Amino acid sequence: MKQLKVGDTVTTDQGTFKVMKCIGEGGQGKVYRIASDGKAYALKWFHQALATQAQFTTIETLVEMGAPDGRFIWPISIAQTDSEESFGYVMPLIDQQKYQKLTRYFSGEITFEKQTHLIEACMQLVHSFYALHMKGLCYRDISFGNIFVELATGNIQICDNDNVTYDNLTSPEDNWGTYGFMAPEIVRGEAPPSTTTDLFSLSVVLFRMLYKQHPLQGRREVEIDILDEAANQMLYGQHPVFIFDPIDETNRPVKNIKDIAVKYWEQTPDTLNDLFVRAFTEGLTSPEYRVRESEWMKALTILKGQLLYCTNCGKERYYHPNDIKIKHQLRACPHCGTKQFLLPPRMKLEDRVIMLNHDTVLSQNQLRPLDMEAYLKPFARVIQHPRHPNIWGLKNASDDKWTYHKMQGEEQQIEREGVIPMKQGLMIDFNGTMGLVRLSVKQE
Repeated sequence: MKQLKVGDTVTTDQGTFKVMKCIGEGGQGKVYRIASDGKAYALKWFHQALATQAQFTTIETLVEMGAPDGRFIWPISIAQTDSEESFGYVMPLIDQQKYQKLTRYFSGEITFEKQTHLIEACMQLVHSFYALHMKGLCYRDISFGNIFVELATGNIQICDNDNVTYDNLTSPEDNWGTYGFMAPEIVRGEAPPSTTTDLFSLSVVLFRMLYKQHPLQGRREVEIDILDEAANQMLYGQHPVFIFDPIDETNRPVKNIKDIAVKYWEQTPDTLNDLFVRAFTEGLTSPEYRVRESEWMKALTILKGQLLYCTNCGKERYYHPNDIKIKHQLRACPHCGTKQFLLPPRMKLEDRVIMLNHDTVLSQNQLRPLDMEAYLKPFARVIQHPRHPNIWGLKNASDDKWTYHKMQGEEQQIEREGVIPMKQGLMIDFNGTMGLVRLSVKQE
C-alpha cells in the first residue's frame, strides 16, 4: 500500500484508527484526518521512498520523548497497516477554523486583529524554540510554512515535527531546510543544522512577521532575472546582505517594488531594530553573535509594553522614548497621521517604560524580563471603576504582596485581587521592584 484511501484503517499502540479524508499533501507524504472512538486526529503518512528505517527510528524517538511544550503538534504514536510498504504517525489535529497558516498572513490574505496579538505570536514562537533547544534538539527547517496562528489571540501551533532531531549532526550532508530560512553556512554546505542555525531561521521568521518583508530580499533580489540555484546561493549563502545594514547599502528596499519593511522599521523602537541589525550583520558570518531566545523575549517584552492607542483613530502604535527626550513630541500616528494625542498613563520599571492602556495586562516577564517562563503569568491588570470610568487602578493579579504609600503617608499592602488607584507619582514596591506611575499627558 503506497498511500491510503478513505475507509482504510491504521494500527497504533493506542488502537485502530479509520481514515476519514485527505487534508494535505507535501513532499514527504500526505496528511489525513483519522478517527477512533469518535475522537479526531491527524495522520502523516510517508511516501514509500521516504519510509526508511532511519525515519522510523526518528519518529519512535520523538514519540518516546514527548513534546517540548503544548504548541508543538508532536507525534503521539507510530501508525502502520498490514502492508509493510510504508508507515506514518498520529498527532493532534489542528483546528483550522481557529488556526490559520502563517503563509496566509505573509500573502496578505489575513491579518492579526491587534498588534498585541502579533507580538504574542512572536513571543510564543521564541518560547517554543527555547523549550525545544533546552531539550538538546534542533528543528532543522523553521519556516512560516510550518506555523499556524490564531489571529484573535496570537496563540501558535508548530507542525511538521518529524524535522526535529538531536543537536548532534556532524556532516554537512545532513543539510535540511528552505532557501531564505537556512543559515548561510548551511546554504554553502559548510555545516549541518543545529540549534545555532535554528537561531538564524528564527530571526528570519520573526523579521518577516514584524516587518512583512524578508531581511535579505532587497535591491539585489529585484535585479536578478532568474531566481535559480546560483541566485539562491548568492543571496542566502555566498553574499547575503541585510536590507537595513548600517554600512552596506547595496541591498536596500526598492521603493514601490519591495519596500514594505521600511514603514515598519521606522515605526518600531530601536530596542528591537538593533537586535535585528546584529542578527543579520554579525550573525550572518559569526554564529556566536546570533540573537538568543532570552534576548528576543526581553526585546519583545519591552516592545509589548510600548504599545498605545491613537486617540484619533483608535489603532495601536508604538511609544518611542527618544521622541520625548529629544523631540519633545511623539511621531505621527502611522495609521492616520495625527501628531497630537493623549499619552496614556505609564509606569517606569527600572530602565523600562510600560504603557498602561485601558486593557493592559502586565505579565511577570515585564517585571523581570530575563525570566523565560514568566510571560505566561499575569501580575497586574489595568481596570476602570465600574461607576466612574475615568478612575483607573492597578489590580494585583499575582501571589505577591505589593506595597505603596497612601496620601497620608502610611504604608499599605495590596494582596491578590486588591486594587491601587492610579495617581501621579504613585510609587509601588512590586516585591522588590519599584514602579513609578505617571498619568496621561497631552503631546503637541
